[in-house]
Amino acid sequence: MKTKRLLRFYFYSDGINGAIDNLINKFAFFCDGYHDGLFYAEKVCELVGVKLSLGGLWDYIDGIICKFTQSEKNVLRFYGSTRKSIAGLSADSKREIKRVTVKFTRRVRLTERHSEALNYLNKYYCLICLDR
Repeated sequence: MKTKRLLRFYFYSDGINGAIDNLINKFAFFCDGYHDGLFYAEKVCELVGVKLSLGGLWDYIDGIICKFTQSEKNVLRFYGSTRKSIAGLSADSKREIKRVTVKFTRRVRLTERHSEALNYLNKYYCLICLDR
């Protein structure tokens, strides 16, 4: 999993949470003549499972990032929100970003334990909104 993707998920996960909540509400209150209530109940249960899985991944990353200083957290947030490379930044800024991201990637080695959540993150990644 790419570091920037994990950082975007951690710092901007409100978009995914809100979209999944909206889908849960849609399926919980939706009625049509084509499907019975069991179909929609299964959809709601599946989405609740997605939310629980992504919450576990978020908690894992939070346990790592909470040990960073506030300035390091700000660097990670900045790096996660950039849409282009850091090549245009000053040498000191690039060095600080690389130092903090290497520190982060060394500590986030056990993400394969959350493989199900990473699959869901790949599926719902387009719902992350960086503008908030």
